Amino acid sequence: MANSFPSDNSAPVQDPMLNQKTFLGHPVGLSLLFLVEMWERFSYYGMRGLLVLYLTGALAAHQVERNTYENTLRITQSHVPTKEEEEKNVEMPKTVIDVPLKVLVGDGATAPTLVDVETSQGMLTFTRLAKQPDPSRPGKFIWEPAQGGLAAPTFVVKQGERPEGDPLHFRVTNNSDRKVALGLKLLRPYTAEEQAKRLEDAKAEAEAQSKKDGKPVDMAEVEKAVREADDPNYKIYFKVNDGTSVVSTKITPEAVRDQADDPYEITIDVNRVDSGRSWTKKDANTLYGWYTGMAYLLPILGGLLADKLIGTHRSMIVGALLITLGHIALSISGFGKMALDASGMTMFVFGLATITIGTGHFKPSVSVMVGQLYPPGDPRRESAFSIFYMGINLGSFLCNLVCGGLAIAYGWHYGFGAAAVGMILGLVFYIACRPMFLAGIGETTSVHRNKAWMFLPIGLVLAAGVAYLYHLGVLGQVDKAVGNPLVFGTLIVGSIAYAAHFIWKQEPGDRGPVATIFVYMLFNAIFWLSFEQAGSSLTTFTEELTDRRLGFIWDKVPTPQFQSVNPLLIIIFAPIAGIFWASLVRKKKSFGQPFKIGTGLIFVGLGYVVMFFAAQKLNTGVSKVGMFYICGCYFLHTVGEIILSPTGLSYVSKTAPKKYVSSLMGIWFISSFVAGLAAGKVGSLVDPIIEGKVSLPWKFGGQADFFLLFVFSSIAAGVLILLIAPILIRLQRNRTD
Repeated sequence: MANSFPSDNSAPVQDPMLNQKTFLGHPVGLSLLFLVEMWERFSYYGMRGLLVLYLTGALAAHQVERNTYENTLRITQSHVPTKEEEEKNVEMPKTVIDVPLKVLVGDGATAPTLVDVETSQGMLTFTRLAKQPDPSRPGKFIWEPAQGGLAAPTFVVKQGERPEGDPLHFRVTNNSDRKVALGLKLLRPYTAEEQAKRLEDAKAEAEAQSKKDGKPVDMAEVEKAVREADDPNYKIYFKVNDGTSVVSTKITPEAVRDQADDPYEITIDVNRVDSGRSWTKKDANTLYGWYTGMAYLLPILGGLLADKLIGTHRSMIVGALLITLGHIALSISGFGKMALDASGMTMFVFGLATITIGTGHFKPSVSVMVGQLYPPGDPRRESAFSIFYMGINLGSFLCNLVCGGLAIAYGWHYGFGAAAVGMILGLVFYIACRPMFLAGIGETTSVHRNKAWMFLPIGLVLAAGVAYLYHLGVLGQVDKAVGNPLVFGTLIVGSIAYAAHFIWKQEPGDRGPVATIFVYMLFNAIFWLSFEQAGSSLTTFTEELTDRRLGFIWDKVPTPQFQSVNPLLIIIFAPIAGIFWASLVRKKKSFGQPFKIGTGLIFVGLGYVVMFFAAQKLNTGVSKVGMFYICGCYFLHTVGEIILSPTGLSYVSKTAPKKYVSSLMGIWFISSFVAGLAAGKVGSLVDPIIEGKVSLPWKFGGQADFFLLFVFSSIAAGVLILLIAPILIRLQRNRTD
């Protein structure tokens, strides 16, 4: 999970020996800080596990006004080209079936009515399924073929009541002698007027670019891109195969299909729980990236404020209050009409901004206070941070069980509200027990310490400003500007130039060690970019493409619960890893920093190898894959995290010149900000890659192509740093680090 911020340079250290009460050999104050951090992580990761699911979720028809609402499911079929046809660029003929989906919101609820859809021109056979008692398992049901084929449904729901019932099931079979590529997509069409205006603007822009570059532009491609573009504001009321995004697979001929695999099925349903926001994956992942990125960037500023002005104790309280208020705002944004309109989304963004600002105050402060419990050189300090790290992961483990469970069972905003309750509990325990166990810890002699309360309204005003900019559409333009290749390239060149300047201005003996910090920071960013897909593309894969049936506990495991796998594994294996590293120290052996980073990167890449095989399984005409794929991925990622995560900040603190420790610690966290933001940007490519709008050098189909991005980038980076390890180790201050 997230790195802590173990630096104790921010405030004067009080005499920690005044606090003589101990528990398991450590000051009791450590247990209190453990508890507070556990609840803060409970709130942060509770939100992280729900964010993309909530944003991409369909609207709930029972929450809207009485009316009839429509969407269109587009089903595309084409033969999978042979190798020879691919080499000759033979274009495969495509059959398109548009299935109208309707939901009638009124005063009563009945079973859906069905109108048959003509499929005779297609290459696949669609068979309607009916729910039947399972003779081998009393009380359970199975779906068996019934009379009828593909049909356009009209669901009827009662306003204000969650509809009961089951999805419609259709089995898909291929009776031909060739594989057939099948695509499913809920359309988000622009209106004819919008389409015409967008086409006119796109052609004008293309012509201008053509004159500038001196290269001709294929206007047919421009028209195609505009025609196939999605309107992010178009609302979706249905779920197809448990999702609102693009689905792609290849249906194997029935004569050669592996009979051990379930045949491919399409499910169509309305949203039977609370409304999501019906965002595209692209927009949802982008917001996720900014949220996680800012949670790492703002602690740099928060640490400086604690250092110079208000001390860590007061900064932590301000942060906890802002985090609580942020989650309350998230909860409020889902009540009444706000759950559906723009004002509710503005309130939601206000809540997210408040949480990240609060995290900026809280995150560095609580970690520094752990260090302040111990005098310099105290051998217990390192084990204290290990114990504290368990608090981070215990909170991360519990939050997804509690917040995720409440969100799925009762509504998204109950999950958001539960995170607020957790933070309040942590703050109450801290304030009540501080005089007994943390007296003097986190205090400062700054004359501004009693002005800490001012940062609460300042934080709220800043968050309100962010929300207002979102409401005006300014944040979207900022994001677009950051993603512009010219701007992005300029930032990269500027960063390299700054790093070179920073290294050059060091004393000759410090240049090599500082250079290694920047190199390791780059590889650290690559690791976290891959790892942070856990809350975005891996979460939506779990929701839409993983068979989560586990009848003896849940009929279906809620998707957020899978976010608890990583922290649970850390709680189990981190102590074992600690014993292993300690045994190496006793034997006067060690693995250098390049080895730890390289191994961590290779393990995260291996996790995506597992996901590649999962996606390849889906390409054989299987609707969903087993849970062991996503759990196996998280296991390998956890191994990589345990090897890599604790080493970075420790290396900076040991290597940086004394007068630049704080600066380099902040720069290290900037790499985590970049990784979080980039994770969202890369995660937004899932659907475009599946649809072929983004081309890659390899073409396996579906999400397999997407996951290979991380296989190649992570493992290649890991191998690269291992190859240059001898050079880096010679540059280090201490070759055994």
